[in-house]
Amino acid sequence: MTPATILPPADPGTATDWATAAANLMGGRVSVHVRPVAGDAPEAGQAAASQALARIGAWADRLTRFDDTSELSRLNAAPAALVGIGPTLTAVLDWGRGAEAISDGVVDIGLLDARLLAEDGDLGGDLGDRPAGPAARRWSLLRHRRGAMVDRPIGLRFDLDGVAKGWLADRALDLLPGVSAVVDADGDIAVRVVDDEGCRIGVADPRDPRTQLATLRLERGGDAVARFGVATSGTSVHRWTRAGRTEHHLIDPRTCRPARTDILQATVIARTARAAEAFAKTAVIVGSRAAASHLDRAGVLGQILVTESGDVLVTPATLEFLA
Repeated sequence: MTPATILPPADPGTATDWATAAANLMGGRVSVHVRPVAGDAPEAGQAAASQALARIGAWADRLTRFDDTSELSRLNAAPAALVGIGPTLTAVLDWGRGAEAISDGVVDIGLLDARLLAEDGDLGGDLGDRPAGPAARRWSLLRHRRGAMVDRPIGLRFDLDGVAKGWLADRALDLLPGVSAVVDADGDIAVRVVDDEGCRIGVADPRDPRTQLATLRLERGGDAVARFGVATSGTSVHRWTRAGRTEHHLIDPRTCRPARTDILQATVIARTARAAEAFAKTAVIVGSRAAASHLDRAGVLGQILVTESGDVLVTPATLEFLA
């Protein structure tokens, strides 16, 4: 995932400084930015940003796959088909099901073993006794008051990654009511704008990450409060070449292999970070021809697609967000 950058305002002479807190979480960089309301003490924004980051850290401790003691890792390692989980993991798995629905099955959180197999480079092998086909990846949540029971095929392991990061960004933004705020969960960004300054986000060019491909201008317009999600997905960061063949970390659920795609990077603007993440990932996996139909949804506000051939595809609706 290619992180975006929160840019200074176009007119810095009239701008209010952001209060920022950041940490490395879930294998990436997470930051919280709060712009204090006029009249509030500057330290109030800093305290709010730090408190929100601490909550993200507590949630991330449950959801990361990079810690064997996390709740997600314990679920993945459990030998039983029926496993009890707490409310946070329940909520993220529930959103994983929602992401699957809005992406027509392209987003599939049951592909951890396929991803690890691709990353290890053993693409000539198979998944062995690990779930591979869609039927073998069917799972469900049996809810109760304090969480749920996960009912899944024995051996099915979940890869939450971007699904969890988008959820974390949205959930943390809910902790910061009444102020303009940005939560950047390693490139999955939740934004609220309550003032006239708006927010400017730079999208890196995957062909040269030192340069900006575009600058997004997010403003409240005629609304008292505006909320946005911005997410970028692509094959340029987690990418490698073996035996003359380029591979990456985005797995096509139809093949359980890295997607054969002509899209190098997709940036999507939506109303939530979690939806933007799901649609951006979907666009990359299905490729430029199919992306148009997958992104022609009411929840997608704008999109910028960069193809392997260097074309930059932008819809007319996206133009209102370009600075």
